[in-house]
Amino acid sequence: MTWGWMLDNVYDFDEAGGLLGINEGTWLAVNGQPVAYYHTATVDDGTNYTITGRVPVLHNGSRAELILVFDNERPGGFVAGVQSVYLNGETDTVAKNQTGLQSGDVLEFLCDYYSYDGDYQDSYLLGEALTVTEEELVISDVPLEGSTRAAYRFTDLFDQHYWTPVLPS
Repeated sequence: MTWGWMLDNVYDFDEAGGLLGINEGTWLAVNGQPVAYYHTATVDDGTNYTITGRVPVLHNGSRAELILVFDNERPGGFVAGVQSVYLNGETDTVAKNQTGLQSGDVLEFLCDYYSYDGDYQDSYLLGEALTVTEEELVISDVPLEGSTRAAYRFTDLFDQHYWTPVLPS
């Protein structure tokens, strides 16, 4: 059984308004490396859309986040840049210093571990380090091995979290 953590915005509803979850047995990847992905925003005016999210990494040894963007022009997505992350307790401010990646930069993908109560516990390396080249990083879905299970988490205005039952396989 594979369990993972990915905050995403992929869903649909049936005719009665019931949630239809999507569980294709795939996971978001950068250059074929599965990554932890956190959806941050969707802007959709009915004609044009932009979906943004973040992927936690060590960028040249420092905690950072890759910023991924999916939009009308590039529905498969692209890496828009990388931004630093302040360490816990350093400040409550979110870094706004997004920069481009440079050839030779080293990315080590991270996944965060949370308790069942949703409290952050630690971060762990996920997969192999990636050295950035002149080639553009490729975002894709990769198949997961073994059986998978998925659930959705809703967050209300008061930052309370609610989980759905596990989706049928």
